[in-house]
Amino acid sequence: MSDAERVVLGPGIEVLIRPIRATDKHLLADGFERLSPQSRFQRFFAPVVRLTETDLAYLTEVDHRTHEALVAIDPDEGDLIGVARYIRTSPYRDREAEVAIVIADHWRGRGLGKALLSRLSIRAREEGVTHFLAVVLADNTDATDLFENFAPRKTHTSVGDPGQVEVRIDLPWSGEFSDSALGYALRSAARGSHRFRTWRRMKRRLRRRRKAREQRTGSPEISKTD
Repeated sequence: MSDAERVVLGPGIEVLIRPIRATDKHLLADGFERLSPQSRFQRFFAPVVRLTETDLAYLTEVDHRTHEALVAIDPDEGDLIGVARYIRTSPYRDREAEVAIVIADHWRGRGLGKALLSRLSIRAREEGVTHFLAVVLADNTDATDLFENFAPRKTHTSVGDPGQVEVRIDLPWSGEFSDSALGYALRSAARGSHRFRTWRRMKRRLRRRRKAREQRTGSPEISKTD
């Protein structure tokens, strides 16, 4: 993904997604300033007030291989509204990458997190990464839900350090797991045609399918998505 991609999140809701650039320092700093104190704490696990020049250099001057970051831009305002990045954990575990994502407060709940995560997964797979590891504060249920529901059958959650959980996501190729939300997202993102749904809307669709099957078979089906 070398150029900006216009992504439709819903009726009348579009964003631009592209790899981060070294010249994005001012966009990243401005976006950080607009985050609530809670969102900053959830991202950095500390009450960070502002990003230093060193921080901005580290977060924007990436090699796009061992360290990749995708940004979402509001096409109307030109503001940075989301960032998803992976960083390989070590040269000895080069198939694992730690993943992190932050969404502007007023853009949450619109499917932007899944849009970024899907495209980041494609980039990771292209670079040989086979799984993501996300370290999340235990009370950050939005992030935990995003990671856990991204690939339900390929996600493992465990207790990490005090107050934290670790979520491991095994990344499929775009042709794998055709019946999963992640498989659909990866295939559609590769085609550039995906209209991302929030997980809540997807669960409603799964419920309707389950009820239809129950009516056909006459027996209830145990849900794994609720």
